[in-house]
Amino acid sequence: MATYFDHSEVTSKMLRTLGNIGPGGMIVADFREKAFRVTHSRTLAHGDDLTLPVFGHGDLTRHLDFLDQEYGTWEDFVAAVDSTAYECMAERIDDHNATRFEVIRMRERLQELGLDMNTAPSYHRRPLIPGHHRGPSVLEVRESYIDRGHPHVSVMLKHPLPEKGQRLGLSLITISDHDRHVKGWPKYVPHQFTANAQAYLIRERVNAHLARIRP
Repeated sequence: MATYFDHSEVTSKMLRTLGNIGPGGMIVADFREKAFRVTHSRTLAHGDDLTLPVFGHGDLTRHLDFLDQEYGTWEDFVAAVDSTAYECMAERIDDHNATRFEVIRMRERLQELGLDMNTAPSYHRRPLIPGHHRGPSVLEVRESYIDRGHPHVSVMLKHPLPEKGQRLGLSLITISDHDRHVKGWPKYVPHQFTANAQAYLIRERVNAHLARIRP
């Protein structure tokens, strides 16, 4: 399926459109159209295996902070995003297939509650036991969201994706405002009921924070 995108590319126009959309904007790989396209993450069906987020507005702003040092020119940056989107497609498909249903359910519920995905899910391996870097590792997915009405408020989620025989670890949830820490907590998310409850708790705690800072 990765070869579906042999004749598609992430263009300068797409990245400028992503910037114009603002928080919640997302470039996706659309397997039905066999093309990359720009949309807003609130339109995504997170359970749809044929549409994968590849680069979000949050990714764009983070990379632009280092444009001169890391890329040199806008054209070089566009080429790097396009190359990564295409060359990492097979790995992205494998990572998506490894994503637990509970994580997908949490994405869906957060979207329903007005929290939009702002970065494409990022998959990494980390030590199964924190600090034990020479021991076994576990796949982890990291993703960030913004409050639709107050995009200065963001939520970062880190979910472990254990493989067969590995024990489920803790997910980490962090709420920030203008990149300043507001609240964070660990939580086991073993099934969709916990995922739903945590999404509502995130919404509740974001609302409480907004109430505290409201003039």
